[in-house]
Amino acid sequence: MTLKEIRDTVTFSCDPRFKKMLSTKKRILGYRTNSQMIRDALLYFFNSENMLEKISDADMIVTLISLVYNHHDSSTLEEYLRIQHQSNVTFSSHFHLPSGECFEILMLNDKAKNVKNLIQELRNVNGLKNITLKVINV
Repeated sequence: MTLKEIRDTVTFSCDPRFKKMLSTKKRILGYRTNSQMIRDALLYFFNSENMLEKISDADMIVTLISLVYNHHDSSTLEEYLRIQHQSNVTFSSHFHLPSGECFEILMLNDKAKNVKNLIQELRNVNGLKNITLKVINV
């Protein structure tokens, strides 16, 4: 079996600024190809997501969620606020970034099932980006 037979190609779109960042990071981190770097980044992401998947839906957890959005995009902001206000956010903090975008941190003390649902909802809002989560305790 050749390498081509056991590998498949996956593509994604990005803006020129992100593409430039990929090239810069590839060089700085010592990767030979973008594919190797993106593969490792996705594996890191999947490993962190697995932690949440392994928690029972009924368990209470403390979670930090961070995200970035453009507050001038009214449809994104409206949908984001609707979702946030329907969840059990116990703390939020809002920062203005030099890029003109906003960075928010949300803290929840809730059942894992509710946190999982919230993350899925947020990831489906067009215009929200850099959505990350950190489970503090279980």
